[in-house]
Amino acid sequence: MSKPPVIFIAIIALIVVAASFRFMQQRRQNAENDAAPLSQKSVVVSTKREKPANDRRSRQREVTPAGEAMRYEVWFRPQTGGMELKMRVQAAQYHEMSVGDKGTLQYKGTRFVGFVPDNVQQ
Repeated sequence: MSKPPVIFIAIIALIVVAASFRFMQQRRQNAENDAAPLSQKSVVVSTKREKPANDRRSRQREVTPAGEAMRYEVWFRPQTGGMELKMRVQAAQYHEMSVGDKGTLQYKGTRFVGFVPDNVQQ
């Protein structure tokens, strides 16, 4: 039997190392979010975006249409100035918000906890 080429073994090792790195990075981010204190900030909803969740490989998307799974993202602009915060939210939370809504954003690290709109009657 012949030995597999060295380049093949190197590619497999590189894939394993990259996958392990990504897995550990995600675990570290989740641990940081769990340990982070609950933060609140007065914000304005600046942008909303929904898009199909990309859970299929390119060949699968060609053969069968995209599924019903959607990803919902909302950008919040602090009322006191600063960088916008992008948060991934659930469908029900996404549909409760409108662009221009003002309120209090609650989050832990990079994890969205809630949005409480200001109830200003005019």
